[in-house]
Formats: sequence, structure tokens, C-alpha cells
Amino acid sequence: MATIVKIRGSVFIGGLQWLPAMTDPETGFTHEYAGDAREFTPAAVHTGRNRVEQEVVVDFAKRKLFTYADTGYTTLRVTKPGGISEFKQGKASTEGVTVADETWEASSVSFVMKASAANPLRPAAPAVDYEMRVIVHEEDGTVEVKGSHDGFPCFEFYKQVDFGGFELLHSHDFRVTGDTPAAMTGDMEYHFERKR
Repeated sequence: MATIVKIRGSVFIGGLQWLPAMTDPETGFTHEYAGDAREFTPAAVHTGRNRVEQEVVVDFAKRKLFTYADTGYTTLRVTKPGGISEFKQGKASTEGVTVADETWEASSVSFVMKASAANPLRPAAPAVDYEMRVIVHEEDGTVEVKGSHDGFPCFEFYKQVDFGGFELLHSHDFRVTGDTPAAMTGDMEYHFERKR
């Protein structure tokens, strides 16, 4: 029987120190957003290297969910035509990072993990989104997930049973699929389903 099952989700800009620069043709200013300069790992929570991080701890002994949500700092480097750079920083709200529809059965629990977080330095920019329905079974810690997410940036979801090793439930790498920040507009275009 599983007592504690943790579900961990992260959204991050993988592999890049900085996103490709954009130059404003009118002002000549160059804008560059910082990436998270990391690869896929369950160990990056609380390191400041995620755009969004979310955890749900299922405690079957207490029949309770414990939740955690955070967003990383967004850093923008603005370089003027003379070569002088200024840095701006902002942190997105965690209001859009939620857990809903918690339902306990005799030996399982289901819930929905959602995240929607926009760039705090560009309020009009589209938000990064994911939504995942999760069912956790007490008998052996099996997890069923069914979800959707945007094409950009990287997404990773893990499970951990009774403080053992983390197992990957799903990952998405925009560098492999060729997605760009434009993929955050409109509906979530990637869908997945796993039982592990």
C-alpha cells in the first residue's frame, strides 16, 4: 500500500541561457528574455530555474492533499543601440496554478492540476498553460494522468511513491518539436495520457 504519493510538474525554458534577441526597429533597442539554462530533472524545484512549479502530495493516511505552487523570476535584458544594457525582473502570480475537483474514493483520489501564468513583464503576452487530470491509486501508487499543454516551453511531470525515486510521467521539449513562444497563443495543442 502506498501512503504518500507526490505529483510534481514543472514548466521551464530548457537549455537556453537567453532566448533569441528581438530588436525593435523603431527604437533600436534589443530585448532578450532569460531562459532557465537546465535540462529535464525532477530536482529543479526551489532552484529558481522554472517558469512554473507545482506539487501535489497525496497523503492516504490523512486522506488529504497538500499543494505547493511557485513561479520563477522573469528576467529581461534591454540593450540600447550604444551597447548599454538594463535588466528588468518580474514574478508571475501563482493565482492561475491550482488544484481542483478533489474526489476521494475508497482506495484512490482524483484531482485536476492546472497552470496558467503570463509573462509579468509583458501583460499582453499569452500565458503558458497546462491542465492534467490525475488519479492516484492507494494499493500500489499507480498514477493515471490525462492532460494537455502548450507547445512552448518545456514541460515535465513526475511521480514519487513513499519518498522513493521520481518516475517520469510525461515530458515535452520545444527544441525537439520546433515550437516557439507563438505556441502559447490559442488552445493547448499537445495531449497526453499515461498510466504508471
